[in-house]
Amino acid sequence: MQPYLKFRVTLAILAACLVFTGSAFSEEPAVFTGRVNANNINVRVDATTGALVACTLSRGQLVEVVREAYDWYKIRLPKTAPSYIKKNLVECINRSASLPDPAKCLNAKVIAERVNIRLGPSEDSWILGKADKLSVVNILAEKGAWYKIEPVHQSFGWVHKKFVDKAQAAVIMEEAKSPGQLIIEGTVSPYGVVLWRQATHKLITAENKVYFLKGNRKALNSLNYHRVKVTGKLITAAENKHPIIHVAVIEALN
Repeated sequence: MQPYLKFRVTLAILAACLVFTGSAFSEEPAVFTGRVNANNINVRVDATTGALVACTLSRGQLVEVVREAYDWYKIRLPKTAPSYIKKNLVECINRSASLPDPAKCLNAKVIAERVNIRLGPSEDSWILGKADKLSVVNILAEKGAWYKIEPVHQSFGWVHKKFVDKAQAAVIMEEAKSPGQLIIEGTVSPYGVVLWRQATHKLITAENKVYFLKGNRKALNSLNYHRVKVTGKLITAAENKHPIIHVAVIEALN
């Protein structure tokens, strides 16, 4: 091969490598809490204005940003986003005890690995995320062979960056504590009856802070020794050595 031809081939290879490197590093990880700065902001299933709309956000709403890609943020879906799971992939662990529908399933445990969570009650609907085996889902309604559920932890959508500002940490802490609601991650394990309350489990955080959990025992048992995200309300003083949380939502993180 002639020298000038070798030189041109080398330049072409280098150019291709630069293009690949640029595309590989164009998506930077970003983990922070953001605040929506306008009303009726679309959360889309992909990072493009032509993608399906999963739900909308309101001004002042807080969102958890997990990734940044070009002009878009990937966020965890808010509780208002429609999400569906096949009935035959879960097992009911908590039914309503009150009229008019005492047989209604309120919470269910996922019984298969990496179950698809979809935007609608159809196998053709967009996949929003995955639910791991033994995850507990909160059921909102039934539709044929599907349950409509609250979005699981590993459900995501995309929002244009111009509609999300980084929220101040002090403001986030104030909102999280009012009115007594808490969102916290840790590992669940059984404990027993605590202070005459039916707090049957404990949650140990990464900082080794211990909380006692009061809630649906079957749901808590199904997540023993798993890392979870708990949303609930403090029913004892926060400064107690082991505060007690009344669990509203518990989600498996592993």
